[in-house]
Amino acid sequence: MGKNSIGSTISYFFLGEYFSDALRTTITVVLPIILFFYLGNPEAAKGIGVGALLISLTDLPDNRLNKLKTALWSIIVFFATTLVVSSVLDHVYLTAVVVIIAAFSFSMLAVYGQKLSLIGTMALIVCTFVMGLHPARPLYFSSYMLVGGVWYYVISLIQTLLRPYRSLHHAIFECLMSSAVFLNAKAKNYDVDVPLDLQQKEAIKLHIKVNQKHELIRNLLLTDKYAMNPDNPKGQLLLERARLLIDLYEQLNAVHYDYALVRKTLATGPSLKLIATLIELLAKELEQLGRHVRSAKAYKGEVATNMEYHQKRVMLLQEMERLNETQRSIVLKVVSNMNDIVRIIEMIRGNERTTAKHLRELSGSISYPLFITGDSFSIKEHLTLKSPIFRFSLRLAICFLFGFLLIWQLEPSKYSYWLFLTLVIVARPKFSITWKRNLQRLKGSMGGVVIGLIIVYFVKSPVVLLSFSVVFLLGFYAFNRLNYTISVLCITPAVILTLGSYQGHFDHIVHDRIIFTVLGCVIAIFATYLFPIWDSRQLKAKIVNASKASLHYLEVAIQNRVERDENQSRMARKNANLSLSALSEAIESASQEPMRKHIDFNGLYGIQSTIYQINAIITSIYLSVNHKSEQADSLLVSQIVSNLSDGAAAQSNSEWHADEVYLVDDGDHSTKQKLSHIAALSFDFNRFSAGFKG
Repeated sequence: MGKNSIGSTISYFFLGEYFSDALRTTITVVLPIILFFYLGNPEAAKGIGVGALLISLTDLPDNRLNKLKTALWSIIVFFATTLVVSSVLDHVYLTAVVVIIAAFSFSMLAVYGQKLSLIGTMALIVCTFVMGLHPARPLYFSSYMLVGGVWYYVISLIQTLLRPYRSLHHAIFECLMSSAVFLNAKAKNYDVDVPLDLQQKEAIKLHIKVNQKHELIRNLLLTDKYAMNPDNPKGQLLLERARLLIDLYEQLNAVHYDYALVRKTLATGPSLKLIATLIELLAKELEQLGRHVRSAKAYKGEVATNMEYHQKRVMLLQEMERLNETQRSIVLKVVSNMNDIVRIIEMIRGNERTTAKHLRELSGSISYPLFITGDSFSIKEHLTLKSPIFRFSLRLAICFLFGFLLIWQLEPSKYSYWLFLTLVIVARPKFSITWKRNLQRLKGSMGGVVIGLIIVYFVKSPVVLLSFSVVFLLGFYAFNRLNYTISVLCITPAVILTLGSYQGHFDHIVHDRIIFTVLGCVIAIFATYLFPIWDSRQLKAKIVNASKASLHYLEVAIQNRVERDENQSRMARKNANLSLSALSEAIESASQEPMRKHIDFNGLYGIQSTIYQINAIITSIYLSVNHKSEQADSLLVSQIVSNLSDGAAAQSNSEWHADEVYLVDDGDHSTKQKLSHIAALSFDFNRFSAGFKG
């Protein structure tokens, strides 16, 4: 099983989007370098190669129109940046002023969303490269950079035109694989050897990961005007597949049990083991489905004909005859939930057979643009120290100023630009991300230096060394979006081997690489205390947002199904998931901040777990076919509203007790009983909130 899993992971990697994109990008970057060096024009080789290399990092998965916009913005900004910086390089102080202003200005592009933020970051990296290369002819070099950028994006856009839904297929594939991992985690709840508290934390992390995959699918699909055209059958098919993935996600979250009580109740007999095995088989089916779904072809899966799944299910149903009423109730609900998952899997793998007319009927009442995550586009409101973007931009500009002052005090070096390159890469708005990036860059750089030195020691041929550098460049691109440490581990020897082969002095290159990388990391860490952005100070607000989102989701869920507004309902569900994800990410970030010793993380994890459970039960009400709004007890709803709204004020006179929090349905699937469970959990939320000291 382990060998098969490792083999599958390796095959996914080499046949997937990351490696194929890395191969295409590496060829696109290396080809003009080889060509122009062969033609005897090293200036063009460097300019076009560096232009293609840097602009490729702005090319994220996206649809055709958005990719074209990114290409145009990147090419224009890169050309202007290269021309301005290269023109002032002979004036040291003017160069410092220009680059410091660029550090602030390009960082402020984050106001306009993630794409322009990335373009700004890469434009700042262009500044550092231009300082390092110090071109003798600014206009010529800028033109070569322009050609490199155009060359790269022409190849990328051709690929997108030929395979417009490739990134979307890959996103759906990753979503299915993440869902499979999430389902496998659910199976562990029935394994008595796995501690439940650790399992709960793992489930929440996986919940966040799957939610992020859904958000990526939404942004790729719903912003694609071609795919969203009702007359586009492929686009409508993918839209329906995305909807089915959300239905699957709901089923994975819809039922929450007191697994400690389930384990205790089903301790005797094979029921627990049978349930775990069945869930694992469903997870395996999701993995198999994911392997084929990237091709957008109908896939005849194994659930309906899988003998092992059928046999285990029959054994579980036979075992039910020997169980008491309470035990039978638990098993019935689990079997019902698995049946729903099987049904959705069948629909996903067969949705190509859905008629275009039916697809239009399914999506006709949904206003999809509402579900696209928007960005703030007002620069004026961010020109204040209250804005995290402004604070970070100011901090990075000061880091660059300090970097220039430091370099002027050191012995001159042509590789001092690595300090600024390190600053751009590792300095992040939040302390936790900056600290993580620092560790990743240091580990990757040191490991890469060792690898580079070993290769240099044993290999003397420049051609072979440059061949190794191309392989390492491929590794950098392949892991750039997957694992930053490994990508740095690859790019470091690539830089050492390339510069050493071209200029010699390997020892000097390695020395400067280490020194300036360490200096950049140290400056970035200390700078986080300048205009700091602490997640620990945002925790109260995140908790309030998460509880409000859950309340709104509850209000929608208890309405009659026929009276629900489909857009409002789906938006409420999305916001509940996103707010919980935001809270979880803030907790994770706060756990790495300097003041973490003063934070009650047990209380925070209690709040996080409680909201997760509340949302799960709300989803079960939302999905209930037999639900009617009159079943919603107004007193229970009032108690829930009171508990979730009060935040840090515990209800000492509440009628709910801690031992009621973890009740399992005794066969009554009514809305009232589910609300009773939510009310008990909301009391728990209030208790944790009162005990939490932010």
